[in-house]
Amino acid sequence: MFIKAIDSVDEGLNIFWSDNSSSCYPWFWLRDHSESAEDLHPDTKQRQIDSFSKPVNNNISKVWVDEALESVYVKWTDQSQSCLSFSLLKSMADPNLPQSNAIKLAKIWNTPSEISAFPEMSFEEVLGDGGIKTWLAHIQRIGFVIINGAPATSDATEGLMERMAYVRNSIFGGFSVWDNKLENPDDTAFTSLSIEPHTDGTYVHDAPGLQTLHCLKRDSIGGENQLIDGLAIAEKMRHEHPDAFNILCNVNIPGRYIKPDTYLEAHRPLFRVNGNGDVIQVSFNNHDRAPFRLENDQMANFYDAYKIFHNLANDRSRQFEFMLDPGKVLTFDNWRLLHARSSLTGYRQLCGGYHNREDFESKLRSI
Repeated sequence: MFIKAIDSVDEGLNIFWSDNSSSCYPWFWLRDHSESAEDLHPDTKQRQIDSFSKPVNNNISKVWVDEALESVYVKWTDQSQSCLSFSLLKSMADPNLPQSNAIKLAKIWNTPSEISAFPEMSFEEVLGDGGIKTWLAHIQRIGFVIINGAPATSDATEGLMERMAYVRNSIFGGFSVWDNKLENPDDTAFTSLSIEPHTDGTYVHDAPGLQTLHCLKRDSIGGENQLIDGLAIAEKMRHEHPDAFNILCNVNIPGRYIKPDTYLEAHRPLFRVNGNGDVIQVSFNNHDRAPFRLENDQMANFYDAYKIFHNLANDRSRQFEFMLDPGKVLTFDNWRLLHARSSLTGYRQLCGGYHNREDFESKLRSI
């Protein structure tokens, strides 16, 4: 994409692009977004320009395009100079309110049979060239990835997680090792009980972005894991149950975690959408849902909508079921997929932890 022509007008700078589109950028905006070394630190990419402390003279002396550097330069009458790249100007060509965006390239699946190009890799592949990129691309596309042949040790698992980003701390600590024989478990996950489909962290304002689980030891019967595509349920409800979908986009459901000296609570809708109506987060945990009350008719409508989602999530035909064995590492998108577990008898030891959502997205942008 290149610039065909520019035209200075009172309102700002008109730029005519090679695709025959045009944009008018206000003079103050151009000065405020200057990418010159004086205005934007070349290493930290933090703003150095202060557009607000003192009056700024936005009268221009000269404007020109440097095709070789793919930049537009503005010389102001106060003798300062601004520089903006073609890429920045084109990315800002259409005015829009800033908002979170849905994951691109996501391929929703309503049943396991709809999962194309099954997302699995060997441990050696992850460690090889391009391994992290492929690992994250699977999560971006399908919502999870399974790594086979990993050493059945906590050190190897933690090292694998740290190849993507640092491990997030939570109420349960950072990277953890646990089993189902704790005397006083802090969570149903640390028991042998079944766990219905849910996402983690509905009781914190910033739910974990990714979760990684690895079974280190297993001498048990049962304990199968299930994954459900919450994004697929959202789109099904949007088209088949639009009123219920809208309710679940607008009711901030409270989630809570209560232990001695700890009371965590957060509120957000089951479907969090951006300004375009795209679902950017699915947040559901009936175990951790806290009490709340709406007007009686609104509460009845909420229960009806919640039941639709609950029953779809618990529909066995929608669930991809597998067994986590030693050497098999699962990483999944906690803002998209629900996970569940069947009850078990015997002993099982696992390890794992969380990654922040922003670190997942950062890695996708940088690789």
